[in-house]
Amino acid sequence: MADDISSDLETTRSRATCGGCKAIARVVLFSIAILASSVGPRAEEPQQVEENPPPAADEPADEEEQPVDDQDSGEADDEDELEDLGIGDDWQPVPMTDDENWAGELVVDESDDGISLDHELNPGSEDWEVTSFVEEAGEPEQVTSAAAGDSNDWNEMPVVRRAAKRPSTGTAQQDVPYSFGGKPVGDQGVAWQAQIYYPFSSDKWADELKKGTPLWSLQHECGGTLIQADWVLTAAHCIDEDKVKKGYRVRLGSTDIAKDDGMTFRIDRIVRHSQYANKRAGPDGAVPPRPNMYANDIALVHIRDDGPRRPRDPAKIRPIPLYDGPLNAGTPVSATGWGKTATVDAYQRSAVLMRVDLQVMDTKRCAVLPEYGPQKIHGGVICAAKEGHSTCAGDSGGAITPTNGAPAIVGIVSWGKGRCTGDGQPGVFTRVAAYRDWIKQAMLLDPAKNSLP
Repeated sequence: MADDISSDLETTRSRATCGGCKAIARVVLFSIAILASSVGPRAEEPQQVEENPPPAADEPADEEEQPVDDQDSGEADDEDELEDLGIGDDWQPVPMTDDENWAGELVVDESDDGISLDHELNPGSEDWEVTSFVEEAGEPEQVTSAAAGDSNDWNEMPVVRRAAKRPSTGTAQQDVPYSFGGKPVGDQGVAWQAQIYYPFSSDKWADELKKGTPLWSLQHECGGTLIQADWVLTAAHCIDEDKVKKGYRVRLGSTDIAKDDGMTFRIDRIVRHSQYANKRAGPDGAVPPRPNMYANDIALVHIRDDGPRRPRDPAKIRPIPLYDGPLNAGTPVSATGWGKTATVDAYQRSAVLMRVDLQVMDTKRCAVLPEYGPQKIHGGVICAAKEGHSTCAGDSGGAITPTNGAPAIVGIVSWGKGRCTGDGQPGVFTRVAAYRDWIKQAMLLDPAKNSLP
């Protein structure tokens, strides 16, 4: 994978010498993008109270907008043209019906799964339930049905347990009143999984710590994906310069984040998309002008060892390629995210990495769902859900990958109607194929700069 990206970077350098070529490449890219959318031990760290606490999750980011949706050959300049799904300004919402089979037939076959499951812990391969969330303030938030409004504030960690036996409701297409957190992953099932976390304690967590909430669950911020030896791909809403200055770190190769396993790295610089801002639709549903939270939710994090470079076990830490192919409606995809375990027999882990299986929803269908709309849903995102279930979307900033076949990153967990919602309210993911060239250019960016349009 590293060789492939290095080759791509060399090609990008060559392109940079051709001024007129880039404009042509952008046009070619736009055409391609439209067709494609129709897919070691932890370093010792003090656990003292830091003078500068982690920023609040709802702190806005002040960026400027000039959207770039990239694929192999360049960037698209015309935002409106890129995002045109053929839906007019006078669009009318079309709710999901009880008998709507938007996902098509799904054949479950684990023989070629890209992410292996923990069958010893979960012999029945059943989705675990979410019972509550670890919150940064107040009592644990209980799971509710659909949440109102759009949210990307998913740094809270779900508390998960093995699913209880329940009688059939006889309505398979209806959302059930409990949420699924996914299935536990095997010890080395997600070697590209990254965790972005705050390595210190904070005064604002004092009450939660007194109640017995473990520090590690409060420190968790976001997920990410290792795409090259020292580059982690994540969502723009997950990282900013303030967090870098406060000492946020990246963990790789972990099987239990509660036990400080894996390897941790300092963040020496980031590159965020300059056309992203954490501004959401208001109570009246009006979408704010660009930049907002509905496009360009992508960032790169550059990591370094604290001292001399350490060897990495490729069985536990290795990069994943960028997905390059069609992504049709109904395609099975998987997201991953950390959960805090409730009592599960004699299971000793306090944290478990979960795999959540979803299916891609047709982008146009997603765009006309109530409270979504073409201002939020466009060619730069993917919608995915699980038909008939309320399902979590994985860690914010984490990857979605094809469920079957060779692993490759398809999308980045961006936003949705809640941490865990039903198929009528799909999660929304940044479409990586639309930003391939942006990713290459960001890795070549002058280290003195931290944003790229």
